[in-house]
Amino acid sequence: MMAATATFAALATEASAQQTPTCDPQAGETCSSTQTQTGDVTGLVNIDLSVDQVNVSTNAQGNALAGGVTAASAGLVSRQSMTGTTVARGNVVVNGEADGQLSVDTTARGNYLGVTTDRATFAVDASQSATGDRVEAGTYVQAPNGRVLQGGFATSTAVANTVALGGPSSSLTGVIDQRAQTTVFSETVADVQYIPAPATFSSQAVANAVQTNTTGASHQDLAIRQSNAASTTEARTDVYVDNGWDLTVGANAGANQAITANAGGSMLIQTDQANAGRVRAVARVQTNLQGQTVLAARSVANETVAGNNDIYLKLDNTQLNTGGVEANATYVGVNGYDAYVGSDAVGNAVTGYACSQCGGDVNVNNTQTNSGNVTATTNATVSSGRTAVVGANAIGNSASFYISRPGG
Repeated sequence: MMAATATFAALATEASAQQTPTCDPQAGETCSSTQTQTGDVTGLVNIDLSVDQVNVSTNAQGNALAGGVTAASAGLVSRQSMTGTTVARGNVVVNGEADGQLSVDTTARGNYLGVTTDRATFAVDASQSATGDRVEAGTYVQAPNGRVLQGGFATSTAVANTVALGGPSSSLTGVIDQRAQTTVFSETVADVQYIPAPATFSSQAVANAVQTNTTGASHQDLAIRQSNAASTTEARTDVYVDNGWDLTVGANAGANQAITANAGGSMLIQTDQANAGRVRAVARVQTNLQGQTVLAARSVANETVAGNNDIYLKLDNTQLNTGGVEANATYVGVNGYDAYVGSDAVGNAVTGYACSQCGGDVNVNNTQTNSGNVTATTNATVSSGRTAVVGANAIGNSASFYISRPGG
């Protein structure tokens, strides 16, 4: 269920040899959108079945704006405010034997802005605010006597504010401002008897998320501001499989994320992230018989990644974390082969890179301040097995800057 949705598009006309842009910022034209959602938004699926193939998708969004710009120049001013509750839940009961794959996906978002660009110049001025009671996504799979022969996945994603921009041969410029003060909770729970194929169970909870990706002859010049007030952001994954051959289980929590990638031009990114809330990731797995189990819990308060597979990157990054950060991974196995269990907790993390084969030039101004407690805990109990690799990493401030060849 989506409470408020809107779309826009800017296309070059073919009426004459000269293309006519729509909402052209160079001509003082701007598309604008204002969305305000005050009521609650709920998406719920309950299903009890005995079938070979299981595909279930549940989606709830407060405000959603999506559009595209192709072979044109466009500008957008977007204002989104969510003060209600957003909840999405998928409850699946599997009986007997399923010959096909299991696919269960649940997503809850407070505000969403997505723009695809193709040979375009796009200027954005976006503001998002999520201050409702909670943004919650839950995926629940019950098959204590069920056999899922082809494996599959079960995921849950809860994000208060989301901005996603990008495409080939594009220029992205502008300002993105995200503010959250709400509980963000994502949970995936599964109880399955037998899975003799690869299976993935995961949960992700993020207060503020920005992702940009431009390829070809492209350019980015963006200022990103993200603030998460005192609140709780938690991702939880809890899985029991009596006999699992190849299991991957994860929980990922973050207060502020800005992930930007470019190729074929210069990249100028300014990020300002502040978190005062609690950020927690919990992943737990229990098996009776298992072949390989990979279990990871990751929690990061503020995270910035700026990567340019071309010559020039300029990154100005400021991060402040005053909230607690926790990552907890627990595995209990009776009999089996290989178990890999890890937890990672970080207060502030930044990564910047450029292309060495292009004569890469990386210029960074980085300020990171962390006063919150950062805790990573890993517990593993294996009664009988071949390999156990266990680790826990807790870091207050992490910064990595490098020049590398593409893909290297």
